[in-house]
Amino acid sequence: MTGPVWFTVRKKLGHEPIAAGRITGSNPMFVERYLYQDIERTVPGLEITALVVQFGGGRVREGEPDHWRSMNLPTQSQIIPAGVATHWHYSGTIDFAIFYFVGGGGSAMQGIEVIAGSRAAPLPFSDPLVGAAALQLAGGLQTAHGADTGFMERLAGVMLEQTYRTLVAPGGRGINPRHIHFPRLQAVLNYIHTSPAADLSASCLAGRAGVSLAHFSRIFRDATGVSPHQYVLAARLDLARKLLTQSTRPISRIAQDCGFSSQSHLTASFRAAHSTTPARYRAHVRQHPRGGSSE
Repeated sequence: MTGPVWFTVRKKLGHEPIAAGRITGSNPMFVERYLYQDIERTVPGLEITALVVQFGGGRVREGEPDHWRSMNLPTQSQIIPAGVATHWHYSGTIDFAIFYFVGGGGSAMQGIEVIAGSRAAPLPFSDPLVGAAALQLAGGLQTAHGADTGFMERLAGVMLEQTYRTLVAPGGRGINPRHIHFPRLQAVLNYIHTSPAADLSASCLAGRAGVSLAHFSRIFRDATGVSPHQYVLAARLDLARKLLTQSTRPISRIAQDCGFSSQSHLTASFRAAHSTTPARYRAHVRQHPRGGSSE
């Protein structure tokens, strides 16, 4: 490919960005912001991973009319894995930014790339913090010399960290404190996160909440959007990812510490969630010194 990948995107979109620039530091990215309307475009697979965030405007659909892969409204985002072609349909004016991962990066960026590399399609998601951070970053590009480089770098880290958390931990954000069941479930959530190796079966957690299993399962799903089993698995996998990147513990020990019955159980669960094994995930992150540290 001749020139940076964003030159290809500009050519395929048929538009020049209204702002563009680099974010340096521990999470290097090249960012472009676009504003236009009423087009349909195909973009070939790129050599690097990209994050697309929509700020406003009309509906955006990605895919084909008989097989839409996503339908986006403002504040929605997508991770576009390297090598994955996309076909965009815009309805009305569209305002969005593309964050190109240009290499290296901290643990969050690397984690996103690991997840993206295991997929053959864009990964759509919606998170208000990601949308707000992306909008602030894109706006900072348009302030020219007034942009605070240090602030932009820190904000980019927050955006990527939240993106990673959103992708890997559905239900991992806990319960809104204003939720009607929060007081009853708060102790249960604390127990899940402080005692991952304990018995965290739904019946055990229901006992801690002081309600029947059926009632507990109902209020837990109502409050978190997932079942107790899904929440516990997400919490255990989240801890496993941290230990894989931030410690030198053997994978068998990590499996034990995180509450998996065996190393093979951890491997099977990790592969089902991320399409890769714990060993490959650790090896990928350790290729870059910024990805983690020894215990």
